[in-house]
Amino acid sequence: MKKESRTAFVNRIMGLSFKSTQGKYSYCNDTKKQVLFSLNSANGNVILSPAWSKKGYAHSLKHINKIKNDGYELLIFKTSVKKNKKGETVADGFSPVIEQRQLVIEKDIFKAVPLDVFQPDEIPEDNENIYEGAMKTIKVNAYERDIKARKICLEHFGYLCKVCEFDFEKVYGERGKNFIHVHHIIPLSEIKSEYKLDPIKDLIPVCPNCHAMLHRYRNTILPQELKVILTQKIR
Repeated sequence: MKKESRTAFVNRIMGLSFKSTQGKYSYCNDTKKQVLFSLNSANGNVILSPAWSKKGYAHSLKHINKIKNDGYELLIFKTSVKKNKKGETVADGFSPVIEQRQLVIEKDIFKAVPLDVFQPDEIPEDNENIYEGAMKTIKVNAYERDIKARKICLEHFGYLCKVCEFDFEKVYGERGKNFIHVHHIIPLSEIKSEYKLDPIKDLIPVCPNCHAMLHRYRNTILPQELKVILTQKIR
């Protein structure tokens, strides 16, 4: 089987039709409201710096603004580079794994930092069938997760915590709009094998506090159990 090129990978993931991705740091799909950055492992979490190509920086700065101002999702895939015989820096492959990240701004330098342990850490290709599993290690044990599953779950349930009913938009206004964690009712750490995921039956939106309590002590409990605990404490 022929190895997929970087350009073909980007086009497939983002629904684009670039002939070449040479010189580009980022790619955008306005329909999906997603921005994909290439992340060179040698740069830590930095995805954009003014020290790089001025043309590439200006191009990607438009994508950064869409993440900041328009709520676009930030995705990354990791790349590597090497020096050729002329001493020039050239591409040296990439990892075909998509991760959802959080944007951090340090003056005119932009970083894509990993989400906390309870957020979806990796986002593979958007398949017709949604599968989860295939354990990987990225600072914490994480699992391949399809962003399609999260979207289907939230389109069905909305962004209200299903345990404590916390509403981020109501409390924090625009800054809290469309923010929530998504919890796997059957913990993937207990499955450890690929299975077909039902986003409505297997996923549920919860606030970070409730999510942490569901997973605490490595003894994951059901959302209904946590709701009973919360109700008893309120009384």
